[in-house]
Amino acid sequence: MTTPIDILNARENRAFLQEKLIKEFNTPLLVIRVNYPGINKNNKTTNFISKIIYSELLTKFSLIKTNIKNIEKIDSYEGLIFLINLDLDSIKIKEIAVSVEMTHPLGRLVDLDVIDLSNHTLSRTELGFSPRRCFICNNLAHNCVRSQKHNLEEIINFIENLVRNYKS
Repeated sequence: MTTPIDILNARENRAFLQEKLIKEFNTPLLVIRVNYPGINKNNKTTNFISKIIYSELLTKFSLIKTNIKNIEKIDSYEGLIFLINLDLDSIKIKEIAVSVEMTHPLGRLVDLDVIDLSNHTLSRTELGFSPRRCFICNNLAHNCVRSQKHNLEEIINFIENLVRNYKS
């Protein structure tokens, strides 16, 4: 059984790896991670979402002939995560990532973090994009998360339905 400590340890291990990869390849890092509530973050649904968004991003970067320096795949308590070192300006990477988050049918379900060479994670708002909206009510996502406005079952049902509709 997965525990919150397992997830925290996996997150910490990923953070160390991210820093190492940025230094090793001297390029910004794109992190593909699924937004899934609760402690069962490594499941068929999250793995499916992660792989679809990974494929979408590889296509986008190949279209602009971006040099991919390295790809790491982590299968942990956090779920299936992809870390991609790209030989491209971190702002451009973030712009592409946000466009996928906003336009792909499953884009709302992922966090596409971009970490620059100084190990700073670029935020959407830094680049002039609006903050994330809640899946359920469209309010600011972080307000709903903090206040626990929606129960776990409601959010999981929303995600499962979105994925089911995408598949059909």
